[in-house]
Amino acid sequence: MSKSVFARVCVGAVIFATVVSAQLTAALTHEAHKMTCDETAMNAMNADIQALPDGDAKTKATNELAMAEEMMGKNDMKGCEAHMHNAMEAMEE
Repeated sequence: MSKSVFARVCVGAVIFATVVSAQLTAALTHEAHKMTCDETAMNAMNADIQALPDGDAKTKATNELAMAEEMMGKNDMKGCEAHMHNAMEAMEE
């Protein structure tokens, strides 16, 4: 009888840990949407955009990336990050 209770407690702990881990991962993924404005991030995002099928999402993401590059050239990192975020959101549409 005690082995059965122990097994149920272990299974419950594993399920609890899985649920908590999934929620933390989702929260961290949302935070990861904040991009850094540097050449590496721009190149990575450009590659992702080029892989999109032609359409509104690709057009919007391309335009947002161009604006991000312009802001980076002006050393406006907050503006650049905002446009990078917008580009990422466009790719998810």
